[in-house]
Amino acid sequence: MDARSFLARLHEEVAAHAGLGHSLLGRMETDPKAREDFRIFSGQHYPLVGTFTRYLELLLLSAPDSQAKVWLAKVLVDEYGERSQGEDHAAHYRVFMRACGWHDGEIDGIALHPAVTDFVQEHLRLCTQEPFLVGLGAVGPGHEWAIPTMFAHIIRGLRQAGFRDDEIAYFTLHTEQDIDHGAWLEEALGQFAASDLEQEQIRRGCLASLAARERLWWGIADKINAGCMRARVPGVSSATAGSEAEELTLARFRDRVRIRIDLPLTRGPATA
Repeated sequence: MDARSFLARLHEEVAAHAGLGHSLLGRMETDPKAREDFRIFSGQHYPLVGTFTRYLELLLLSAPDSQAKVWLAKVLVDEYGERSQGEDHAAHYRVFMRACGWHDGEIDGIALHPAVTDFVQEHLRLCTQEPFLVGLGAVGPGHEWAIPTMFAHIIRGLRQAGFRDDEIAYFTLHTEQDIDHGAWLEEALGQFAASDLEQEQIRRGCLASLAARERLWWGIADKINAGCMRARVPGVSSATAGSEAEELTLARFRDRVRIRIDLPLTRGPATA
């Protein structure tokens, strides 16, 4: 299959994946979320925002040529704050978190559902222990093609919950940027997706990312449902709370991730 046909088919596969069409997103209007629900959502989603640039940095180190590095660097410049008044995306996201009711001193103590920490760890693995094109498939089609669709659902829910535009600017700006990022990375993929093996690697990374995304939405839905149950019956543990005994705080997980990403990288062979 030629690269253009492969990418067109992959676009269709991404659009139809349950990671984009999860009920948590698709029912934002029919099952509206309150600000307290988005407080839980924001705390679980924040680690993804804070580590995305690390995936790109890791891929940048192993990119096969300078042209690939330029494509990745263009995305990184935006992530570092080029189009958000100098604020990187994690800082921009904390504006939203404060609007949800978080204080800066509380953020490190947020208990993360295992699906959240697994999402980050899976993407670190894809970007360090798999061939370069698997990682590029994860952050390109798996992320940048998917974000505009997912965030459109979230923005509708946020507006219905009464958030002001300045409070949710992370989502509106990120949606616009990721349309550009997706196009830039698709240009790179068009250069690399010439052979069956290259196409298999890109698709494998994309689908691994989307599978982790689907698990993530189920985990966040668990946390929201648990919060609703506790609000109705204080002191009663919810059966939908997830594996709370396995949860790490954001601070503990950050330390664990820092240890992991500071280790020497071990990648699979280029044709694995």
